[in-house]
Amino acid sequence: MRIRRHTGTGFGPGTGRDTDPGDPNPREPDPAEEPSPPGDAWRRFARDLGLVALVALLGYGISAYWVSPGAVFASEHAVPRVLELPEADARERLTELGFRVRLEGERANPAIPRGAVVWQDPPPDMVVPPNSSVQLVLSGGPAPVNVPDVVGLSLQFAEGILEAAGMKVGRVDRVTSGQEADVVLSVRPPPGNGRPRGSAVDLLVSSGRGEGQ
Repeated sequence: MRIRRHTGTGFGPGTGRDTDPGDPNPREPDPAEEPSPPGDAWRRFARDLGLVALVALLGYGISAYWVSPGAVFASEHAVPRVLELPEADARERLTELGFRVRLEGERANPAIPRGAVVWQDPPPDMVVPPNSSVQLVLSGGPAPVNVPDVVGLSLQFAEGILEAAGMKVGRVDRVTSGQEADVVLSVRPPPGNGRPRGSAVDLLVSSGRGEGQ
């Protein structure tokens, strides 16, 4: 005689299998037939969601590395001060920190030597992302000075005007002329020409009226 026995409680699901008390080899329950606990579905969902997020993160990392390899592993840096440094030194210092250098021409400056940095943007100590551009303007040296017109003036007066303009008197030649002595007859370079500050200006000066004049 076979007896149907439920292994579960009266309020929950049992295995629902038939057992024979006299059967020496009772049939074991099939795991596939047993219902899965409710938590298994949530665990599978969380696992799948984590895999999707991991794949998306890896894809973003590969794309970022392809576009800008240095930006993936670099951190933000403060822009160093490169003002008054020669161009080569400023460029080396910026590139070592992962910045790109862009020159924006020259600007006259009486205090900073020609070829040194007189302006930078971003300014020093500003924190910017890696691989950012730093614009530099180099010094063109002192602005050129126009040669003043001192023709017809006395040598002493002409020297004062030239010094006030940032120039100095160079070679002074004298010739006889119809002018009084020590009057400037001509200027080399000619008046109005631009010359670097401190340049010498040659003068041709009258040595006085010759005989019979």
